[in-house]
Amino acid sequence: MSTKRLNEINKELKVYINESGFISNKCRNKLLKIFEEEFNIKLDLDNYKNVDLSIQEDFKVLYRDDLYESSEKIKDFADLEERYTRFKEKADKLLSRKEIDFKTKSNMNNVSNLIIVICIIGIVITALIFGVRALLNGNYYDCLWFLIILSWVVSPSLKEKVNTRFIQAKNYVKGLLKKVK
Repeated sequence: MSTKRLNEINKELKVYINESGFISNKCRNKLLKIFEEEFNIKLDLDNYKNVDLSIQEDFKVLYRDDLYESSEKIKDFADLEERYTRFKEKADKLLSRKEIDFKTKSNMNNVSNLIIVICIIGIVITALIFGVRALLNGNYYDCLWFLIILSWVVSPSLKEKVNTRFIQAKNYVKGLLKKVK
């Protein structure tokens, strides 16, 4: 029974670490600090790419292939459950507070894309005005700069990226207009 529960706790620890790592390394380190506090263990909290944390059958903690022992030794399985429950409550509070809202993030990306598209349009219009004015005045050196900027906009990879941004911005504006109606 206790081995089965210990395996469940270790799986839940992995889930907590993965969720917090998905949010950020800072969040993951805060989660590990909570674990340190509840289990009275001093872990090496560096910004490692991969972190693995589990509790062994002898109540020692395996963290990144190193064994750690609690300064206040875990007496029995009930003591482990109590510490883990406190850890779990604090971890749930931390993760719910740091949860990523993809809808808001998507709107921010759409707004920033719209601003970039407006800036690109402004740059192209400004370059056209200066290029045509330089050509009409006979300043062929300035007209050469116009051709360089024009070739930059027309290049295939950039043209595709700009085209994609325009389509995204158009779809976002259409969505906003539908919401207004």
